[in-house]
Amino acid sequence: MQRILIIEDEPAIRKQLAQILRFEGFEPLEAANGKLGVEAALSSVPDLIVCDIMMPELDGFGVLLALRENLKTALTPFIFVTAKVAVHDRRHGMEEGADDYITKPYDPDALVGSIRRRLEKRARQIEEGHRQAEEVSLAVAASVPQVFSEALDRITTVTNLVARKYGEDDPQVSAMHEVVAQEAVRLRRMMRRLNLYAQLPQLYTHRFELEKNGAFAKQDAVLERIARCVCQSWHRTADLVIASEQAQLPIREEHLVLLVEELIDNACKFSALGTPIEIAGHSQAEFWSVKVTNRGAGLSADQIAQIGAFKQFWNGNKKPQGLGLGLALTQGIARLHGCEFTLCSGAELTTAILLVPRET
Repeated sequence: MQRILIIEDEPAIRKQLAQILRFEGFEPLEAANGKLGVEAALSSVPDLIVCDIMMPELDGFGVLLALRENLKTALTPFIFVTAKVAVHDRRHGMEEGADDYITKPYDPDALVGSIRRRLEKRARQIEEGHRQAEEVSLAVAASVPQVFSEALDRITTVTNLVARKYGEDDPQVSAMHEVVAQEAVRLRRMMRRLNLYAQLPQLYTHRFELEKNGAFAKQDAVLERIARCVCQSWHRTADLVIASEQAQLPIREEHLVLLVEELIDNACKFSALGTPIEIAGHSQAEFWSVKVTNRGAGLSADQIAQIGAFKQFWNGNKKPQGLGLGLALTQGIARLHGCEFTLCSGAELTTAILLVPRET
């Protein structure tokens, strides 16, 4: 329910407007003067503000100025409803950044119509902002991998030459070469993820061609191999508990590998050494399901709802490595192949569930 803050010093007018808004399906918030209105706006961040001009302590122009200077409310739609009918007052209100200026006595239908139009406009602005941010993300994901890969190739070549020349005689050189090699592998894996993320929109457009190609992956040849490989990189092989049934799945093997890698990598990343990483793959009538469970600090429902590219969530002070791309990429690949992906998380238990359609 969208929240509308009413800043009005006349109790009867304020209550009447609140009743109208409540009847129209909004949640009205009330403030009895400009100072209280600014405090209420900053604490509750309403979807829209309706404000009088002539009020004690702080008038409507002062309220608008204070809210436009604060990042939390700078773009909140703002409508003046006032008895000041002079043309210069209207001009002043609009110049200060108000979205509309309605004079008293007002027509309730006209006011509600103005509120709805401003809310719709703001929703379009937010949607456009998200679209532009997504375009920037895709542009970065498309251009960065090639640049990084070329730089990594040069770094790897130089370190290999140094290791060959000095590694046998100097253990420190050999140790440093091993660290560089490990980090290069990690970065290349990250770049492949970025590149695939950039390709997802185009792949999804041609998803039916993927189905026609009939690329099937044998999950039993993937799940245990990838699980052990990922757990080994985290020194968690002893924590791995795996049980899986055989199935042939209508999904590209490289995509199945990525899905399994991301799920197990997250399970290792967000749980402590010595706690189990449980992987279970089961065949059902229409789906093959894989569940990856860990006993680390979980995600809240709000965090799960906000999963997206380049977003990271963690508990404590130590930020995890990576770009925050794994779960968003997992969701994209799952959607590409008609899979269902869900994340169930509690205080000390998190389970990622992937349902892959069986071959028909």
